Amino acid sequence: MEWLNENAGLLIIITAVAIIALSVVIIIMLDKMIRNIAVQRLKFLGFYSADVQTREKYAELTIGNKSLNDVGLSELGIRNGKVNFDLTKIFKEKRAIAPEMRIVVEQRSSVSFTLSADELRVVLVDGKDGKKKLGTLYLYAVDLTGNLYKGRIGNVRKLLAELLAQDKAAAKGTERTALSFLNFGKKAPAAPVAEAEPATESEEAPVAEEVAEEPVAAPEEAPVAEVAAVESEESPAEEPSEESAPEQTAEEEKTE
Repeated sequence: MEWLNENAGLLIIITAVAIIALSVVIIIMLDKMIRNIAVQRLKFLGFYSADVQTREKYAELTIGNKSLNDVGLSELGIRNGKVNFDLTKIFKEKRAIAPEMRIVVEQRSSVSFTLSADELRVVLVDGKDGKKKLGTLYLYAVDLTGNLYKGRIGNVRKLLAELLAQDKAAAKGTERTALSFLNFGKKAPAAPVAEAEPATESEEAPVAEEVAEEPVAAPEEAPVAEVAAVESEESPAEEPSEESAPEQTAEEEKTE
């Protein structure tokens, strides 16, 4: 008793601290129970995925319900910056849900769907300059009471950024091919002129060959001409010798 009387103040402080700590724990537990039961909370996930066999890239989207109540959705989609793209119709088609049926996410459960590269390109925003733009990407859902839930999907944004870069590269490639085709079309009329010049040279080539053939025949006839000239030179030399004899006899007769 004496010890209790001496340490009564300390015991009161310890008891008060324990009661406060226990009260805090109880309040936290009650708050979690209220959030799980009364408050509807949705969790959003987005994955950058690829098919194992075909290696095709696609986005896998998941909406999870962490509450203890079913959540009915009137709309779900992707927000690019400040622009919403409703994917409710696509989701119903992929899950084989009738258009008039509601989308329900059961308690402690989730729903998932995938988007191919072509389907994912739809969420790109058209800018004022006509180019596609990509902002912060969210997966959102609207429940039947009109509450909006959203969550960032950064991995899906990376996939969409790669697809956008591929589209830009493809557009630049088509522009280059178009410019090269136009330049080729401008130079096309000059091609026949360049081809005509060698054609004239090829036509004149046989003439040059014919001219070149004329001096070839001359050396063959040259020996004949030289022989004729030699014969002509030799014949006059011999004839005067024969004629000179009679002339000399005539003069001798006159002298006689």
